Amino acid sequence: MSKILLCTSPESKLPDLESDLSKRGYTVLASLDLDALETLDETPTVDLSAVMLGIIDVSCGRDGTEYCQAFHSMCPLRPLILLVDEEAHVSNECQKLTCGNVLQLPFTTRKVLNRVTRLLSRRQGSILKVGRLTLNLQTRCVSYGDVVHRLTPKQADLLQVFMEHEGQTLTRKFLMATVWNTDYMGDTRTLDVHVRWIRERIEDDPGNPQYLRTVRGIGSRFGALSEE
Repeated sequence: MSKILLCTSPESKLPDLESDLSKRGYTVLASLDLDALETLDETPTVDLSAVMLGIIDVSCGRDGTEYCQAFHSMCPLRPLILLVDEEAHVSNECQKLTCGNVLQLPFTTRKVLNRVTRLLSRRQGSILKVGRLTLNLQTRCVSYGDVVHRLTPKQADLLQVFMEHEGQTLTRKFLMATVWNTDYMGDTRTLDVHVRWIRERIEDDPGNPQYLRTVRGIGSRFGALSEE
């Protein structure tokens, strides 16, 4: 059962979100006040390794940037949804850290639940599936049909990010920050090499990729051509 970290406030405009998530079958690992998020890694009762997705609800009118940064620093490879009020200005940083998963009021709880379902639908426990590709997060093995390759930890982390953001164009800056935990963009050859290695393991023809493609001047986009 997918475990969700929900961070909200008493002034939330979606007061029933936690119960609605539970009714849909999700486990709310912790429902925290927003201010508690920044010290979450010091809270022994919350197992961050079990978090499959985060929801930060700043519909009370707060700026979500610092909260998104805090979640990203503790759960860098987990999808994140930001809920904001109708008058909020959403920063570029929030858009980057959520990969565009920002919902701005007015919207219904059903829309939040549908977004959660879409983001988690490709994950089954420690297994990620996109098209004919399967990534086992525990063994770091990726399979394509009958072909199986073992990945290095960084290769597995990078492929995980791509698979969890299927169909989205991810910037080079986002990938460097998420996988290598750095904002330094002076030398991204490491990223280029890892992308090439991943293509060699998941593509029939790495020179004509069907899954992992370059978006010139921006970054990379992952998704099966036949399914987009």
